[in-house]
Amino acid sequence: MKYIFLAITLFLLFSCSESDSSFRKNGNGEISIYIVKEGQLQISDKDFDLNKLELESEPWVKNSDIELYDWSSHTFFLNKPVEKEKYSGRHFVVFADDERLFAGVFFPMYMSSYPQLPAITPEDDYMFPRDVIQFSKFGEQFPANQLNSDIFKKALANAGLLSRGLQVDLTQVTMKGQGTVDYTFEVTNLDTETLYIADPDKMGVSRFHYITNGIYFLINNTYCSSSVSDHTSFETFSENWYYKLQPGQRITRTIEKKGFNCLTTGKFKCRFNYPGAIIKTGEWKKPDGRVWQGSYFTEEELIVK
Repeated sequence: MKYIFLAITLFLLFSCSESDSSFRKNGNGEISIYIVKEGQLQISDKDFDLNKLELESEPWVKNSDIELYDWSSHTFFLNKPVEKEKYSGRHFVVFADDERLFAGVFFPMYMSSYPQLPAITPEDDYMFPRDVIQFSKFGEQFPANQLNSDIFKKALANAGLLSRGLQVDLTQVTMKGQGTVDYTFEVTNLDTETLYIADPDKMGVSRFHYITNGIYFLINNTYCSSSVSDHTSFETFSENWYYKLQPGQRITRTIEKKGFNCLTTGKFKCRFNYPGAIIKTGEWKKPDGRVWQGSYFTEEELIVK
């Protein structure tokens, strides 16, 4: 039933346009990000008075720097590169006009704990290019209350920055033999412009599993993941590996994954992080759309047959 409703909604939204980026920056509000002055907070601090924080005088990211915000991956796309690494361990505050919405932290990759606030990975050009800012995700550990709030979403819409992005659904898992499964997922473009997405059919499953660990399971509160390292590393993401997903279009992909010696048939929670492509600064914008960046965590309770 949810797919029927979604199909009708997408048809109404996109029947008049195949790809349209004119929605960008057509609002009256403003979104900006300020850096918190040093000496007030430690990296692990999460309980403080937002309105009492002293901020740098100039915004780290101005409204005019932002092209859009992808709601599906909680990612800002910018029209200029910004420095991230020098702010490692420091906090920031997101504004809507003059109102402080929420605080976050530049949380480096070497930390062994999880962030307790919305976090930006500060390592420049490692996880994301310098003109893309993603609130980093840690699967089910993603601190999303502030980001998923209606207040933030409304502020983005008022600023003309809100983009719906993708929807990813796990639909089927099938046991093929001892420790080997096929998992099937669907990717739907909810946006009004063409999205360039990583396609396992074009790039090959082993390269796809270099940018995501693939499916894993939660069985009786115990994780069951693959024990096999079956990926092929690469440095440059080829243009031939993209699927150009048109507005309202949905594709289905089925992938084989080995190494699940902990898995049997039955009904389990199945989890999957759909990955964005690895790109460099200046590469996200395309003449007919954009490269989808970030990650999309999905969880479905499915019967493994």
